[in-house]
Amino acid sequence: GLRVEGNREWSWQLRGLDDRKLLAAAEYARSRGVYDRMIATSERTREEHDFTQRFPAPHRQTLARHAQAAGLDETWVYGLIRQESRFIPDARSSAGALGLMQIMPATARYVARRIGVSDYHAERLTDLDVNLRLGTAYLRMVFDDLDGHPLLASAAYNAGPSRPRAWRAALAR
Repeated sequence: GLRVEGNREWSWQLRGLDDRKLLAAAEYARSRGVYDRMIATSERTREEHDFTQRFPAPHRQTLARHAQAAGLDETWVYGLIRQESRFIPDARSSAGALGLMQIMPATARYVARRIGVSDYHAERLTDLDVNLRLGTAYLRMVFDDLDGHPLLASAAYNAGPSRPRAWRAALAR
C-alpha cells in the first residue's frame, strides 16, 4: 500500500548511477517481480541497454493462452499491458480501472456476460487469470467492432469505443 513512497525511495537511490549499476538495479527489480521499477530503471540508461528489461514478458503461459483464445497477437497484448499498468497486477487507475489490463469494473461485467462467465465479481479483477481473460476478450471485441484496425482498437481499449469511431467518421469527411 505504499507504492508511491516506495517509488520515490527507489528513484532516490538511483541518483548518479552509471548504466551498469542501473541495469543491475533493474535486474534486482525483475528478480523481485517489480516490473514497473525494472522498466523505469532500465529506461534511464544512456549507452548500455537491456531490451528484455524494457519490454518484459512476464506471465507468458497465462497471457499466451488468453491471447490465443481471443485470436490476438501476444506482443500486442504485452504492449497494451506495458502501457496500461506497467505489469502492476493490482494497479488501480484514478478512473477505477483495475489490474494488469486496466479494466473498468462495468466493462468487465459486460464482457463477462458476453463471453459467458457466470462467476464474475469485480473484486476478482486483480486476479491475473480473470484480468487477462476479460481484458483479451474485450480487446478482441473492440478490434472486431473497429473492422480489425489494431491502432483504433488500442485507442478504443484505452478511451472507450465511441472516441475512435468519432475520429474515423471525422476523417471520412
